[in-house]
Amino acid sequence: MTTPLPRPKRKKKGEGGGSGTLRADREKAGLTGSQDIHALPPEDGELLELDPKTISPNPMNTRFELRDMDTMLADVGERGVHTPGVVMHTKVFMECYPQWAPKVEYPDRTFILGPGHRRHAAALATGRVMPAVLRDDIARNRRVEEELLSENNSRAGLSPIEQALAIDLLRQRVHEDEDRTLNFDEVVERAGYTAGTVSKYLALLKLPQEVQQAIHTGALSMRAGYSLSLLKDAGGKKESADAHALQLRGWQLMRDEELSVEAAKNRLALEAKQEFHAGKPPVAPVAVPEPREESSAPAGEVKTSPNQTPKPVTPPGGSSETTQGETTAASAAVAVTEKTGEPEPAEAADPEVLRKAAADQRDLACRLLLAEERYAKASEANARLVTAVLNPNEWKQAAAKAHEWLVELKKGPSSKKRPTDYFAAVATSKDSSLMQRAAFAIGLAADEVRAAQPDREWDARDVAHVQFLATSRASYRLSEWEQQQVDRLSRGKQ
Repeated sequence: MTTPLPRPKRKKKGEGGGSGTLRADREKAGLTGSQDIHALPPEDGELLELDPKTISPNPMNTRFELRDMDTMLADVGERGVHTPGVVMHTKVFMECYPQWAPKVEYPDRTFILGPGHRRHAAALATGRVMPAVLRDDIARNRRVEEELLSENNSRAGLSPIEQALAIDLLRQRVHEDEDRTLNFDEVVERAGYTAGTVSKYLALLKLPQEVQQAIHTGALSMRAGYSLSLLKDAGGKKESADAHALQLRGWQLMRDEELSVEAAKNRLALEAKQEFHAGKPPVAPVAVPEPREESSAPAGEVKTSPNQTPKPVTPPGGSSETTQGETTAASAAVAVTEKTGEPEPAEAADPEVLRKAAADQRDLACRLLLAEERYAKASEANARLVTAVLNPNEWKQAAAKAHEWLVELKKGPSSKKRPTDYFAAVATSKDSSLMQRAAFAIGLAADEVRAAQPDREWDARDVAHVQFLATSRASYRLSEWEQQQVDRLSRGKQ
């Protein structure tokens, strides 16, 4: 059982809101000597001690669940709620926010919460009183969204999706002086984030529900989720069914194969380009991603293991639209062209045809890898370079292929049309990052040109080449023909 609640506390003179004297308050209210001062209705700014059962949760609250409550419950049970929440009269809130009135959980309760839902839950669970400041003014001024968002920004524990929903809630609010919703700049100003951060949060709400749930539970980082949100369909749209299918497939690759977001997007490009890979039916071709700026940072990684079964997330205010703040990372999105029908499976394909098809796939994988900011570890880059240096007779063809890749990806002096002129300019550019990328490209191209040569049997160097592509950020998947070569060599060693 709970102990009797103390009377509401009146503010002292000079604190604002009241007259400052008991007699003046009695006279103002028309009270007789036998009536109690606590018959006066509470005023804005007044600190009250309330039975938590008289307070309804706010339907605008974007938390899906109240996390990390054990410590708070123990603290409140021992010492009570020592930081007041904010309440409004429920009737005032519903009058000022008629669109939210049907969603109020307990419309018959006297008060409704602003910030303070975890404290309120702890007070209910422990039988403690709930200290709260009455703030009907934030409902009348239609600033409840901003108060809730401000509270969220100052407290840990919200998932990126919950934060995104709070910003989206603010985006939908009506301007207090005009009959219109807030524009993007006003949302940025009132949210307390940068424009880029607001855009990234809102972009999360355009992802498929399964991907949103993964971000909410922590299985997928916000950064990686935003990178997936940049995947587009053939028409350049990021919210169509085809775009959502790509985004969901990207998350599934990250979850099931523990790929980085860059590797997952590269795998999508390779899967879409699979025209005649290992005798399999062709699928839709894919455009090579535009290169990222040299300064752009790699996106986030998968955080947890894939064994969770996500539940759909249903945003209370629906999904939102990002009006600006798109970053250059959007250029790395995979643009898939429309399918033209399912062709018949290949019959007994010529091995050289399969070799050529696999070479086309590897060529794309090499370009995807070179487009990455972190294209290889130092040891991997050195291995490619050593191979190229020790086989100088391969340099001419390798340089031509590397030049083709790098110019297409807009890396280095694109005005140089001849490979020798291009690499000479790179060597004198004093750009150490570009020089290392160019040297790696030559070594990679030397391996690829050699592996693609017709009418020759593969050896250990060819196997090392495809295995490197498979474990790199290109996330290459060996064709059946390539796997046969690997198996043949493995059997030969036994």
